[in-house]
Amino acid sequence: MKNIILISCLALSSFTAFAQNTWTGGTPGRETDWLEARNWSKQRVPGWDDNVLIPHLWHNNYPVVSAAMPPIAHLEVEGGARLIIKTGGQLSVDGSSTYNSGILLIGKIDNMGVLSVAHPAQEAIAGNSGNLLMQNSGKFYFDGGQGGYASRVGR
Repeated sequence: MKNIILISCLALSSFTAFAQNTWTGGTPGRETDWLEARNWSKQRVPGWDDNVLIPHLWHNNYPVVSAAMPPIAHLEVEGGARLIIKTGGQLSVDGSSTYNSGILLIGKIDNMGVLSVAHPAQEAIAGNSGNLLMQNSGKFYFDGGQGGYASRVGR
């Protein structure tokens, strides 16, 4: 019996626990700042083990990425929600330890910076890939290649 308990504990501890970190936004003075910990449900900026959810909100304070961010495990943008990656902003999704697509996109991503997806278990973008709007010099990379998934807006 002790062996069964020990084996069960070892098996459970070998799995990486991924947390869902949901955007809440609206922190006074930093309403849309991705790097503001108080804008997230876990009260910390998302990292490599986070499945990030950008939900449709009653306010219009959606996240803005304006610098290089730590990589995340998965990104979901719900219908009616929006993510903005500004010029100079970089967001990387590393799905190597999840069983998901890199990005589940129902809402919109306005990309003027760099968005990359590496090692997704499924496709790089699931949902509506046409909602990834490439603006000006925005770039999208997946598994070392440059993506043709997106709509180009403005040149």
